[in-house]
Amino acid sequence: MANEDLQAEIELLRQQLNALQSDRESASASTEPEKDEQDTEQKESATALDEILAEVDMDKLDLAAQFRELLDSLDKDIKDTKPSTLLIVFALGVLIGRLR
Repeated sequence: MANEDLQAEIELLRQQLNALQSDRESASASTEPEKDEQDTEQKESATALDEILAEVDMDKLDLAAQFRELLDSLDKDIKDTKPSTLLIVFALGVLIGRLR
């Protein structure tokens, strides 16, 4: 009796598997035109992106270059500042840090 139940369950699973496979095949056949449209849209957007990047100055997009410029600017500012001012700012930072 248990063997018959297992056979019935296996047959039911086979039917479900066949139904899922046929559904998948019919869905893939209907989505092929959509894939062509998506490929065309992706190519158009890639072309538009390439045109935009060509117009933009690549140095502005370079993060490392921007960071280097910032550090150079800070270095110049620190060298131009009086040492007493730097000490006062440092002491205020320590005082505020301890108060929190």
